[in-house]
Amino acid sequence: MKLFELGQYKGLNVERFDISVKEDEVNEAIDHILKTLEEIRIEKNDDPIETGDYVVVNVEGVENGMPVPKLIENNLQFRVGDDNVLSDLSMNLLGKNMGDTVIFDTCIQPVSLEFQALWGCYIHFTVEILAVFMIKKPELTERIIQEIEPNVKTLQEFKKTLEDQIWQEKRSRAHVANINEVIGTLAGQCKYEFDQEILNQAAEELYRNFSWELKKHHNTELIVYLIQRKISADELLTECKEEAARKILREKILDAVIQAEGIKVTAEEINYLKEKWIGKHKNEQAVDLVVDAVVLETQCLRNKAMNFLLDVNLVR
Repeated sequence: MKLFELGQYKGLNVERFDISVKEDEVNEAIDHILKTLEEIRIEKNDDPIETGDYVVVNVEGVENGMPVPKLIENNLQFRVGDDNVLSDLSMNLLGKNMGDTVIFDTCIQPVSLEFQALWGCYIHFTVEILAVFMIKKPELTERIIQEIEPNVKTLQEFKKTLEDQIWQEKRSRAHVANINEVIGTLAGQCKYEFDQEILNQAAEELYRNFSWELKKHHNTELIVYLIQRKISADELLTECKEEAARKILREKILDAVIQAEGIKVTAEEINYLKEKWIGKHKNEQAVDLVVDAVVLETQCLRNKAMNFLLDVNLVR
């Protein structure tokens, strides 16, 4: 940077994001789970048809002794009473049973656009009822709960498990959101001016890395991504430049706080980071391991600085 002066970085009274779990959030999670479960089909072999039941029928509609192709269908399945079904068809099935044959005459009313060509026509219907059944939404029984969470036995315990999972997810999201909020507020207290050459280089590096990650992790070419988002390469580069500016400023702020507060990493922490890094990269050259360990040490210092800033700036 051409210019950087750290401004006030303590006591900014930034509102922290709420991570409390509401009852509605738990209920939404349960509803989502129920939608993934198969619905239960309950046959009604002897019970009369009611509104909301499902039926499978053979239908034949005749006008002046001639079959009407649009009104002839075998194994037609529909829900009795639904708006997309001829109202007279639903009405004449109410109270009937599987195996019945229902015969009735009706005048097609000007309601459904699907049958617009038949509005006002008098039709003689013959309907053979092949099956009647109900669709019941699944319930969270103890058996189903234990299939989802083997260590949970009751619905109350399952709700508590969901609440804990939602809380963990919200805490993770809130941590990132709190960091962005604190850094954004703190940036407003600082004086800074970017070195445009360095900023452009950082943006171009982000652009190249993003293209590489698209290909490696998503098997997607950059041009395909740009087409999907309906943006140009220059527009993506502008986004990368904005992100690079945020990254450079954030690191500058954290490094300044590290120096101002005298934040250190202990020898135990450094050794732990090195051992962890070496364990993940056993086949790499030793010189690379030393360099990467230094990078990890810097990251650890910046994480400590960030936790410090959260502690002294978020409203209790």
